Amino acid sequence: MSVVVVLGLVLVGSGAWASRATVPVEGVWRRPDGGLVRVAGEGTAPFLMDFASRRRWRLEPREPGVWALAGSRPEARVTWRSPELVLTGVSAEPMVLAPAPVRTEAVTVSVEGAELPATLWLPGTGVPRNAVVLLHDVGRGSRAALEPYPALLVEHGFAVLTYDARGTGLSAQGRDGRATDDARVSASATGVGPARGDVGRATDATRTSANATGAGTARGDIGRATDDARAPGLKKQGDDKRTTDAALQPGLKGPGDDGRTAEDALQPGLKAQGDDGLAAVRLLRQRLGPAVRVGLMGFGQGAWTAVNASARAPEEVGFLILISGGAGAVWKQEQHRMRNEGRKRGLTGPELVDLNEFLEVLHDARLYEDGGEARARKTLDFHFQRAKRKRWLAVTPLSSLGDVTVERFLERQRPLWRDVLSYDAAEDLPRVRGPVLALLGERDETTPAALTARALNQGLSKRTGANDRAQVKVIEGADHALAVVTRESPAVETLSRQALDTLSAWLRALASQ
Repeated sequence: MSVVVVLGLVLVGSGAWASRATVPVEGVWRRPDGGLVRVAGEGTAPFLMDFASRRRWRLEPREPGVWALAGSRPEARVTWRSPELVLTGVSAEPMVLAPAPVRTEAVTVSVEGAELPATLWLPGTGVPRNAVVLLHDVGRGSRAALEPYPALLVEHGFAVLTYDARGTGLSAQGRDGRATDDARVSASATGVGPARGDVGRATDATRTSANATGAGTARGDIGRATDDARAPGLKKQGDDKRTTDAALQPGLKGPGDDGRTAEDALQPGLKAQGDDGLAAVRLLRQRLGPAVRVGLMGFGQGAWTAVNASARAPEEVGFLILISGGAGAVWKQEQHRMRNEGRKRGLTGPELVDLNEFLEVLHDARLYEDGGEARARKTLDFHFQRAKRKRWLAVTPLSSLGDVTVERFLERQRPLWRDVLSYDAAEDLPRVRGPVLALLGERDETTPAALTARALNQGLSKRTGANDRAQVKVIEGADHALAVVTRESPAVETLSRQALDTLSAWLRALASQ
């Protein structure tokens, strides 16, 4: 594969442009009216995000240097005319997009037992006063899954660090390109659904930082991605059978169905994930200087991770941005998600009541104590036998385990309960320091918005610091990814205006301090 860097744009390909699904141009761009546009090629699902219209399209190749915006009617196109991109069909007149001065550097986050490939995003000029580490949602551990937020944050003057979580992206590969043992421990809190791997490919050239123009990114995870990882922040576009609130992806939709993997019980716990996030915080401070204020931005389960890490190191974390999570017990979020999955699968009212009874038994803390509790185990065994005959079995952790015994199930589930599901941020929230913004989707089918908002307000109200202000907002009509339903094609995703405006205003206020 040949790699050429032109004006900071990473061009990857073999020359057969029209036959490739990948867009060879990747970068951050500026509309004539000043609006921000992000173009990225994520293996089989390149995309264009126009922040002014809040819409994100999958890009489909039409001819060399020309891509269509999937789902646009009439068809809109983007055309590469070095050194510019021309966007037609989105507005009355063609828009010439000029490269935006964004710098990126390939770095590595060193953590216990692993080296995590990372990308440092920087404004075009100057030394930023604020920086932020992005923390993944469950099942969405590659840097690609954090798009398109890095470009937006850099636009507000922030340095941004994204990294591949353990077992995903390039961190899942050894030096010889083969998957490491860590690749076997991918994502989720329940262990439901098919396995996946965000295995990326890169050459040394793609690890170089952007050139003097700063346009585009010099990413280390350009190349391949599995179907579930290919559209960061979005559900697989054009597939209207996917869930509306798949396990979050920042940006817009997440992977199909619930996005959970069969080996999720092996995922590192929240504390271990938080340790990785704090290592990234320290790397940013080392790279940018001790005066920089560094915060954490967590998505879905990453929001709980951010709270836990900040509470353990309040002197290191200067602010928090929590998207679709961060308060209440994680197991309650899982119950909310599974109930909604049951509704989408057509379960009746009595079946949902039955499912809820089973989930209450499943999440009885007494089961996971050393030795368990005899009566609780007996009750669970009874429900196990009933579950085998129920339609709602498919939305529970039992669906991927076959005819497992209670003992074997608890052996598998106990570490997950201890390290993830049992975590409740109630005790940690009062220890968090600095400003906090929390955004929750009113129509979120993964995280219960009202319950989480109430828990956030209760916990954060106990803080007494002069700079400990908090804003918790439930976004009208938004889902887990803060996207809203429109009449456009499923191939087009629209971020909530209220969410984008609230986040932008909060970032401006923080940057001015």
